[in-house]
Amino acid sequence: MDKTLCRYHPAQPATWQCLPCERSFGDCCIPLNADAPDELPVCPLCNVQLQFLGAANTAQPFWERIPSFFLYGLQGGPMTFAVLLALASLFMPQSLILWGCLFSVATKYFHSVIEASCQAGSQAPSLLSAFSPEGFSLFFRQLVVFAIAFGALWLAADFNSEALYWAVTLGILLAMPASIIRLALDKELGAALSPDQVGQVMRAMGWRYLILCAFLFILWQSPGWVTHMLSSGLPRVVLVPIAAFLFAYFGVVMCAMMGYAVFQYQGALGYVIADENGQASYPTAEYQRRRALAQAEIRLKEGQSGQALETLAAALERNDHDIRLNERFHQLLFGLRERSRCLRHLSHYLPLAARLNPSLAATALLNARQLQADYLPEDAQVCEVVAEALLQRHKTREALSLLRNLHQRFPSYPHIPRAYLLAARGFAEGLGQVEPAQKLLTFILTRYPQSPLLVEVRALQTTLAKLTTQA
Repeated sequence: MDKTLCRYHPAQPATWQCLPCERSFGDCCIPLNADAPDELPVCPLCNVQLQFLGAANTAQPFWERIPSFFLYGLQGGPMTFAVLLALASLFMPQSLILWGCLFSVATKYFHSVIEASCQAGSQAPSLLSAFSPEGFSLFFRQLVVFAIAFGALWLAADFNSEALYWAVTLGILLAMPASIIRLALDKELGAALSPDQVGQVMRAMGWRYLILCAFLFILWQSPGWVTHMLSSGLPRVVLVPIAAFLFAYFGVVMCAMMGYAVFQYQGALGYVIADENGQASYPTAEYQRRRALAQAEIRLKEGQSGQALETLAAALERNDHDIRLNERFHQLLFGLRERSRCLRHLSHYLPLAARLNPSLAATALLNARQLQADYLPEDAQVCEVVAEALLQRHKTREALSLLRNLHQRFPSYPHIPRAYLLAARGFAEGLGQVEPAQKLLTFILTRYPQSPLLVEVRALQTTLAKLTTQA
């Protein structure tokens, strides 16, 4: 079965679907609110409640999880079960009733492993789960399935046709895993014997069902192969418990694999099962931010730029100091060439970005200059911080334009010496212009004789003087 992907992020699997819109969404588009776990998500476009797809598109292929199935069988529950069978084979009396009860428990435990594994649970069920009233009924239903299979083989052999016999054998081997899965999940004999329902399991997996059957056949034969290899060196009293132990262990591994196959192909099988890790959910503030960003992106990709802007504007009304929301709002305004609105927003966004992320502030300033060539921030500290970020990007002329005549534009700004020292370095290092750099340094020494930066100013002045002499 092909996986359904998020319509807006094709690299992400879909976990939600809107039937009216016929669109699929991934977790990237539909965040969940941790503070309101019962709140069901709605379509970002039509506001209709979304249909949960479970982990049908996120499940890892079962053939990539082969080692985990063997580790699954090494947990406490399966190991206790295997040891119980081994001890029973050694000490339990030859009583048909007792052995019937034991195989009933074994059948119930195998089926409980399938049920647990189809939920993608990493924890194997305890042995106590096998001691339930339904154990006998499942045992007899499974016994009927096996009896019918053996009856079909007996009839095929009676026709004295080797081709017919092997055709029936192959058909039973292929159909048996799907039949066991149906019985474990539906608990009905009719489902396990129904060609339509058994065939649904096969159709859901497609050709990959053959891979599952191949692995199951190898696991089914493994206890016999191991026992045969040990038969020449061990007495029967040791060999029988080992064979029983291996039968139980490999049986659990097989059932874990079959159960996970149901989890992987749950969509085609009509089940909706979430991964045991669940979807990521966020506190209300983070949830609202992520939701607004996702909705704006979806609206934009749908060509609804106006709605995208209003979505972000509404989110900013709730939290106007969120740097990510402000950044996205600015990018969208700039991209849509909303000149006046973008410049108005910069009066709020630039100081915020200068404080939290100067690199974003530098980008915003460069964008603003494309909309208004002589744009200048209205705050001296913002000018200084953004200028430093621009110098780090080697945008020297843009940086120096922010610092030009800073003492006249902001006469009460206390960090003029620091800003002009930065400008002097920009002239000298970025543009190779020593003379304007020296003028700025002289200005600092003259106008701000008490500045704690005088040591640095004089050191730079000395360096520039040497460069001038050498030139």
